[in-house]
This record gives sequence, C-alpha cells and structure tokens, in this order.
Amino acid sequence: MVWAIIKTQFEGYHCWEDAPKEVDFLRYPHRHLFYVELWIEQRHTERDIEYILEKRKLNKFIEKNLCLKWSYLTFSCEFIANVIKEKWIKIYPNRKIKVSVFEDNENGALVE
Repeated sequence: MVWAIIKTQFEGYHCWEDAPKEVDFLRYPHRHLFYVELWIEQRHTERDIEYILEKRKLNKFIEKNLCLKWSYLTFSCEFIANVIKEKWIKIYPNRKIKVSVFEDNENGALVE
C-alpha cells in the first residue's frame, strides 16, 4: 500500500479534568505543541494526493474547526485525531485514512 503522509504541528492548551491523582497537574490548562500525521491511501505511485496542497487543507481545518490557537481545550490527542480522520473520510470516502496526534512529539494516539 502507498500512503501520502502529511505532517503539521500547532500550539494548543488543554487539560484532562479526570486525570489520575498521580498526574493531577494535567487537570489544569497546560501548553503543548501538538504534532499531527495524516496518512491518506494513494491510488498509485505517482502522487495522486499532492502533499503541499493537502497540508494547507489540514492546517486550515485545524485553525477553523478546532480553535486551538487561543483557547484551552479538554480535547485529548485521541479526540483530535478522530475529528481529523472523520473529516478526511468525507473528503476521500473510498480510501484508508490514519491520523496520529502527539503531545510535544512524545506521547500520543493513532486512530485507524
């Protein structure tokens, strides 16, 4: 299988209100750089998904729909990845889509 892999990052603040006691500091708003990888199934090896155009589309979607620049969120990496995946399934309904989101490029989630 051939994939187009689009990477981007954005600054955001979030919190996890139900964090376990051992990491209760996560219950309060804190900053991360969120790293996103969007994987889109390609139809052939001649790049039918153009990387730069797809990255522009992804960045615009994040900016417009997740409001991540100026407000804190209770969104998890899993939630953000799923929102992006659901949007790209609508754009490319007959292709496999995978999305990963990492906090500070360390820990995160993959939604297939």
